[in-house]
Amino acid sequence: MNESSAERESGSAGPTPPAPPGPIAQSVAIGFRALYVASLLLLVLWLGTNVREIAPDTQAVVLRFGRIVGAQQAGLLLALPRPIDQVRLLPGPDRQLSQDVSVLPAESDKAAALVGSADPAQSLPKNVAPYLTGDGNLVLLNATLIYRINDPMAYTLAETHVAAALDRMFRTTAVRVAAGRNLNDFLVVQTNATPGTGSDASDQVITALRGEVRTTLLDSMNARLAQLAAAGASLGVEVQRIDTTAWLPPEAKAAFDSVLVATQAADRELAMARTDAERRRQEADRERDRLLAAAQATAQESVSNAQVDTASIVALEGEATPQTRGSLLDRIYRDEVADIMNRVGTVTLVDPQGGIQLWLPGKQK
Repeated sequence: MNESSAERESGSAGPTPPAPPGPIAQSVAIGFRALYVASLLLLVLWLGTNVREIAPDTQAVVLRFGRIVGAQQAGLLLALPRPIDQVRLLPGPDRQLSQDVSVLPAESDKAAALVGSADPAQSLPKNVAPYLTGDGNLVLLNATLIYRINDPMAYTLAETHVAAALDRMFRTTAVRVAAGRNLNDFLVVQTNATPGTGSDASDQVITALRGEVRTTLLDSMNARLAQLAAAGASLGVEVQRIDTTAWLPPEAKAAFDSVLVATQAADRELAMARTDAERRRQEADRERDRLLAAAQATAQESVSNAQVDTASIVALEGEATPQTRGSLLDRIYRDEVADIMNRVGTVTLVDPQGGIQLWLPGKQK
């Protein structure tokens, strides 16, 4: 009876629950949960690797498996994570980049001697190249290109060729521009080659010539870049400014300096001669004015004296009439004879009707 009651009690309690996991199993389960959480965090971080903010002076190019799929200007960039999408950061379209134009190696020792530093006082940079001008002279040019990236996708494709292409374009453009210009358009070698009488006018003309040369170089280079873009080989850049510096070859510099010194000396002598001529002219004008004033004063005095001497005669002329002419002449005669008589010491009277003859000295007519 005791056994049957025990069996009934055990049947009513159900199956025996499984034993709890051991400490090793619990550790493995916790490790897997931590691995899942870490994997989730890494997945989130991986998905957000190409979510970034593009700075205002920067632009980005998105490459998907090495192929360009788009470009992004300043702002928030949303792209697929690496290595699916690669984000290439480039300078923005408003940022200016500079490049010094390199030169080709000299073909001969004579060509290398043209830019050699024969004169220690004339230190030439390394990236200076000779160009032939339209008047048969030689000018050495050093140039720096200031450009910007206006097409980031095209620039990314041609980035490795941009520097060399810009160098070749400038050299080609400079050859054409120099061939159509005189040496004095690049640097002053003849002081009288530019119009203008004053130094300010000459400086303005020289500055205008330099600016015109740089503008011609800039327009020609941008025209070549536009032709490449139209042909489907755009470099993705636009040249904004070209800074050039010109020198004379060392061997020609001494000769041009001598000519310039001689020209300056001649101009100085000419200026002195003009100053002396102007001084003499002013002295002659003053002497002429003095002589003219003296002659006018003498003439005025002579006229006044004549008017005084003839005043009495003029007055008599106003009084003379046919009836009074004889009496006026007699009065004048008596006045003059009286004045003469007052001046002589003795007087000898001769009767014109008598036989006495008086011989007086005189000249025969």
